[in-house]
Amino acid sequence: MQRIYKCLSQAEFINGDYRLISIRNSDRYTIMQWRNEQLEILRQKEPLSKEQQDEYFINVVDKLFEQDQPNQLLFGFLEGETLVGYGGLVHIDWENRNAEISFLTHSERSKYVDQFISDWKNFLDILKRISAHELDFIKIYTYAYDVRPHLYKALFESNFVEEARLKYQVLIKDEQRDVLIHSYFLDYLNFRLANREDVLLYFNWANEESVRKNSYNSQPIEYPDHCNWFYNRLSSERCKFYLFINLDGIPVGQVRIESNESETVIGISADPNFRGKSLSSKMLRKSTDHYLAQHAHHVIVAYIKDDNEASYKSFLAAGFSENELVQIDGVNSYRLIKKTKI
Repeated sequence: MQRIYKCLSQAEFINGDYRLISIRNSDRYTIMQWRNEQLEILRQKEPLSKEQQDEYFINVVDKLFEQDQPNQLLFGFLEGETLVGYGGLVHIDWENRNAEISFLTHSERSKYVDQFISDWKNFLDILKRISAHELDFIKIYTYAYDVRPHLYKALFESNFVEEARLKYQVLIKDEQRDVLIHSYFLDYLNFRLANREDVLLYFNWANEESVRKNSYNSQPIEYPDHCNWFYNRLSSERCKFYLFINLDGIPVGQVRIESNESETVIGISADPNFRGKSLSSKMLRKSTDHYLAQHAHHVIVAYIKDDNEASYKSFLAAGFSENELVQIDGVNSYRLIKKTKI
C-alpha cells in the first residue's frame, strides 16, 4: 500500500506515461546507487553505505509521512512501472510558500540528452501541478552546479527563469564552478473581502458576456440596480464576497457565498483575462474552506447549468460532490454540495 503525505490528497500523480509516487522503502538501494554514481552534481560528499541509507530512511524519510508540514516531500519517478528517477521538494518554506526542487535520474539514462530533457520536463510538469494545486506554493526553484548545460534547456522549455548566478561557488574536479538558481512562479492567489469601492469592478464582471450567458437570468444588469444589490449584500451578515488577487495585486475573480432561510448558495466569476489558468477551482477551494471553518454546520450548494462543463469540473476539483440533477427556471442543472469533513 502506498503511503500518502498528510499535506497531499493522494499518493500518485500522473503525466502521460510518467508517474510520481510517494517514495518507497523498497527503492532505497537503487536510489543510493544513483547518488553514489553522480556525486559531482550533488551536495553529498562521500558515497553512501547501505547502513547509512537504511538509517536515513528510518530516521528521516519514514517520519516525513507523520508530519503536517514536512521539510521535504520525496517521490519515486516512474515511466510505466519502471523506476527511472527520484526527487521532489526540499528545503520547504511553508511560511513563505516556496521550495527547492531535487531530481536525479538513472545514471545511464541521464547520459542521453533527449531522454534527460524529456525526463526533467515531465517531472517538472507533475511537480508544478502538485505545488500549485495541492500545496498552493508561490515559487519552486532549482539550485544546480553549472555542470549540466542540457538542464537549462529543460528548465527554459518548462518556463523557469534564471534568477541568480553565484560565481565560483563550488569546487568540482579541481575547477571552480558557478551555481545557478532557476525559478518558476506559480499562480499565486490571495483574497480579501470586497468593500464599497469594488462596486464598479463587480458590475463589469457581472455584465461580462459569458457570465450573463451562464447565469439563470441572462439579461444585462443596469448599474443603479447593481449598486443597490451590491451595497445591500455588503451590509448583510449572510453574504460574503471573496475578492481574489494575484501576486501583482491584480483582481482575477470573485466568489460569493450567501445564506438564505433554506440553504447557503455559492457563485463564482473570473476576470476574462485570467480564464484558462485553472484558477477557478483554487478560488472555490480557498473561499469555501475559509467559510466552512467559520460556519461548520452549513452545507454550501452550487447550481450549474448542465451544459457548463468547465464550471462543473472546477467545482468537483474544489471538493464539491454531485448531489442531484434539478431544474432551475426550466433549465437542467447540477446541484453540487460541499460541507465540513467529519
